[in-house]
Parts: sequence; structure tokens; C-alpha cells
Amino acid sequence: MFVDRLLATLVHLRHGVTRDVPACWFGVDRSTITRAIGEVRPLRHRLRRLRRQRERTRRAHRRHPGGGPGRPDHGRQRRSDCSRR
Repeated sequence: MFVDRLLATLVHLRHGVTRDVPACWFGVDRSTITRAIGEVRPLRHRLRRLRRQRERTRRAHRRHPGGGPGRPDHGRQRRSDCSRR
């Protein structure tokens, strides 16, 4: 089951235990845990990358709430707002 693989991987990575420990808990061979870790790790990295992209987007929206720096009038005063000399 995927949940078992995920749990075994997270225990191994989070607590730094050897692969023998989750193998004993789940009643499988150590190679099965190694294979499970190999399957789950890329998913973890992909989720981490998506989380970073989402945070960058949020920060960009906080810095440029009016639509971002790509708008032509961003940061400029309108002619009607400028003081005349």
C-alpha cells in the first residue's frame, strides 16, 4: 500500500533510523523499504518544488498587489494626478 511506503519513508528520513527498523515494523525485507523510499522520494521533491513556486508567487503578489510589474502604468502617476507647472 502507498500509505505504508510513505510512512516507512518519512520515518526513515525524519528520524534517521536505518532501513532495518521500518522493515521490522512492517514485516518486510530491507530491500522492500529501499524500493519504497526510491518511489516516494521523487514525489517529495516534486511537492517541495511546487511549494516553493507557490511561495514565490505569493511573495510576488504581496510586493505588486495591483497586477505586478508587467503593467505599463505600474508605479507611475497618471497625468491627471501630476501637478502642473
